Amino acid sequence: VVSGFEKKGLKRRLAEELEQGVLQVACPQGERLLEGSEAYKAYKNQYKRLCAHLRRNGALARRLESGELQAERVASMEDEALMGESQRSEREQFQKESLHEALGVVSSDSAHWTPSDNFMCPHCECQKCIYIQTFKGAHGYDDNNIEPAITIRCTDCQHLWKEEDVEGGRLASGSFTIDTPASASGGAREGGGAKKPEAPSLWHEEEGRRAPTWMLPA
Repeated sequence: VVSGFEKKGLKRRLAEELEQGVLQVACPQGERLLEGSEAYKAYKNQYKRLCAHLRRNGALARRLESGELQAERVASMEDEALMGESQRSEREQFQKESLHEALGVVSSDSAHWTPSDNFMCPHCECQKCIYIQTFKGAHGYDDNNIEPAITIRCTDCQHLWKEEDVEGGRLASGSFTIDTPASASGGAREGGGAKKPEAPSLWHEEEGRRAPTWMLPA
């Protein structure tokens, strides 16, 4: 383990202190480090975890060498505390993108958000919000199960939620009605202004043909 830490760029003294910290975390009561035991598994997991941090974050070794971090305490620190600034920024961005993906919203939709005061934020009760409408159950082979889904963001506290997640559904978030594609098509039928598309020319050729018969001539 000590030599493994040395290969990651640490000096011998720091590598030994780091290994002692790993041992203290894996065997807090002074348990014997027997192969196959739970303590041994914890020891190996801590070693792999710290090696991964040293490999991905070059600043960690420099923080150890400068004395900013005590080597014996590193094993007991959370992963986020061992990350560099760039790693933390990437992690925060990933968490935001994961939240947006889970809610069915992506950054490319930002231009389609609409301001509204018809919703109330369940977090701060502010009514200055923006919303975007997406659709659930939409598939290229079947559009019969399409349901509108409204995602709302509070412009005050930046809380993001779906309308259906609020107790009471649409009435709880705000009695705001948005026309769905089905209702829009229904309005077009009522107006009678929609023009029926012209049939392909191949269909017209079929109109003049006689139906085939399989009866033999007498």
